[in-house]
Amino acid sequence: MTDIHLINLAVADLLLLLTFPFMSVSAVKGWVFGTHTCKVVQGVYAINFFSGFLFLTCISVDRCIEITRAIKAFTMRQRSIYCSKLITLFLWLASVLLSLPELIYSESKLHDGLYICKMVFPEDITSTVKSLSNFLQILLGFVFPFLVMAVCYSIIIITLLTGRNFRKHKALKVIISVVLAFVIFQLPYTLVMFMETTDFLGSRQMPCNARKKKDIAIIITSNLAFTRCCLNPIIYAFVGVNFRNDIILLLKNFGCISTTYYAQRCGSSRDTRTSLTMDTNSFTL
Repeated sequence: MTDIHLINLAVADLLLLLTFPFMSVSAVKGWVFGTHTCKVVQGVYAINFFSGFLFLTCISVDRCIEITRAIKAFTMRQRSIYCSKLITLFLWLASVLLSLPELIYSESKLHDGLYICKMVFPEDITSTVKSLSNFLQILLGFVFPFLVMAVCYSIIIITLLTGRNFRKHKALKVIISVVLAFVIFQLPYTLVMFMETTDFLGSRQMPCNARKKKDIAIIITSNLAFTRCCLNPIIYAFVGVNFRNDIILLLKNFGCISTTYYAQRCGSSRDTRTSLTMDTNSFTL
């Protein structure tokens, strides 16, 4: 199940990557691509935002189940894979539904001599409705995933500490790095979004200087959040021994490395097709 969630997480991050050229041009020349492209780019970004965090949450839950219920998880693997495909479909549909405001209300608008791509709500929509989009980003983009990760990884840590294996310390370091990376790169953006949401609800008009500072804060913190997406392959994949062995096996099958090199790197490793999991015997991520 973790492999399926990882593939979809990679797809979500690649969708985000596709929006970067448009954002780069917009930062220099303004939005020159028109309203229809604005809706698509904003919609793709929003879909990535929600789906990425939902799949991270599923990965945390899946890891917790495989550690605390290792034998049961192994016996129900085929059924679990079928369920994970249904969950994947549901999460993508949920992400699209949550992204409907960006798809509907985003447009190219002239501002200070330059066109910008942003959400423009009709005048009859209240500030409460406007702030709903931000609240969903805060709730589903940080609060909910962080709580699930905290609970799941706490259970995993307790399980590791009760076991007897020299590799558990390495596994604990990986868990701590996962949680710290999520908090360090995502919390600043969440705090800025929360401040903007409270301004919406309070219907307060910011002074020009304060507004400029907040815009700069949004740019900086959003780039930190983008950096976390770039770290996902390292944090959730390449730290896994089994995943690295699968990559080396793939390179060997394509003739990129020799059989001798593969045997040296992976010959002593346990042959398994499940990547990025920790079992109760080896505690290997």
